[in-house]
Amino acid sequence: MPSPFAPNDDRMISRRTALRYAATAIGGMALVPALASCSSTGTSSGSSSVGPDTKADLVMTTWNIPADLVAYKKFAAAYKKTHPGVNIKVQVTPNGDFNQYLSTQLAGGNAPDIIRNTWQQIGRWAKNGGFIPLDDYLKKDYGKGFGETFWSAAQLNGKVHGIPQHTDTFGTYYRTEIMQTVGAKIPDSLDAAWSWDEFLDVAREVKKATGKAAVAYGFEGVNTAYRWLPFLYMHGGKLMEDDGKTPAIDSTEGIEAIAWFQQLYTEGLIPKSNTIKGSTTAAVENTFTSGQVGLMLFGDWIMAEIGKGLPQEKWNITYMPKDVSAASDLGGNLLSVSRNSKNPAVAADFIQFVCDQANMKYFCETDLFLPVRTSLMDEQLEFASNSEQMSLFSKQAKTVPSAMAKVETSPNFASINQVLADQLDLCFIGSQTPKETAKNISDGIKSAA
Repeated sequence: MPSPFAPNDDRMISRRTALRYAATAIGGMALVPALASCSSTGTSSGSSSVGPDTKADLVMTTWNIPADLVAYKKFAAAYKKTHPGVNIKVQVTPNGDFNQYLSTQLAGGNAPDIIRNTWQQIGRWAKNGGFIPLDDYLKKDYGKGFGETFWSAAQLNGKVHGIPQHTDTFGTYYRTEIMQTVGAKIPDSLDAAWSWDEFLDVAREVKKATGKAAVAYGFEGVNTAYRWLPFLYMHGGKLMEDDGKTPAIDSTEGIEAIAWFQQLYTEGLIPKSNTIKGSTTAAVENTFTSGQVGLMLFGDWIMAEIGKGLPQEKWNITYMPKDVSAASDLGGNLLSVSRNSKNPAVAADFIQFVCDQANMKYFCETDLFLPVRTSLMDEQLEFASNSEQMSLFSKQAKTVPSAMAKVETSPNFASINQVLADQLDLCFIGSQTPKETAKNISDGIKSAA
């Protein structure tokens, strides 16, 4: 999803708003009855102290995405029907630096009870105690209902610090007329996804067809450097060893993965402006909709915006390219309880209510997200729009490497992500070799760890 931590991100949020509004308008009317039928009474969690007579006032914070705000407020209203004494206020997380905001709130003892956060941030706040462990409020084996990659990523040192609510991921967008022009066969399954060599061959033909470039990549600023990592992991490499401390990218696999991606720039297949730090959502999307490229690797959440610029018959989506294995971007959110909460048991119970099967299904179908419960990951959901494409993204989401997810949810990942942005961009613009880049990233990880 678009980074909620980038300074001055009003533009990114407003662009995503269109996607959410469209879905909510279609599905919102069915929400209240569905939620009322599955309201929690405390038996859904490990806490026996939460029941119909519980009294508590809670605050939940989430990004300024209007349709999501509507959904969370309806969740709060539905929960109140079975917990009349519980009042849950849904408020907007301020734009700007999320870490600075949360640090200030925690220091003043005013942090919201429930905080919507991303995979790339949870490790930091779990380590420094900003988010409390939830294990005492969960039934034994509660996590077995979630995809293993996502449930493992929600833990630090074996303790659960957030309940996964949804994910989103990358796929390959393509312009249909250009694919017809170059005669490319579109992969129709994960197994048939383009290999790296096949992808390069298609991209070179696409560049001839456009006369400009071939591929746009979904970087959206310095905070999104981690979106390059799927290419490292699909090549058999890794950023760090399993101990979460030792750098592993300065290897044959790491250097080769960097070199392959650099080649997209040196051959002019990716526009030179489409670096990590130099990219914005609007610029990347425009490169694709204006016909400057015929391929784009980006997330499911931008489909509504692409649909505004191009009629559906002019574009579609296929799977990410693959190498030794398939891989894709780790996106999505978790819900956590802050250490300032005076009612952590109630907050944890509400989170479980929001993330139960029925409510996760509703949220994903109407707001166009991908589920993280195993029962839903294998189900054909009735998405409010772009159902065919969302089903493809659902299959692609299963390829997120668990080792990559572990790295991205590590406590020091914010610093490591900065290292990635600095060093990869230098490589992409030709200022250093892939070998130098791998070593510099490795040295940077040592300093950040």
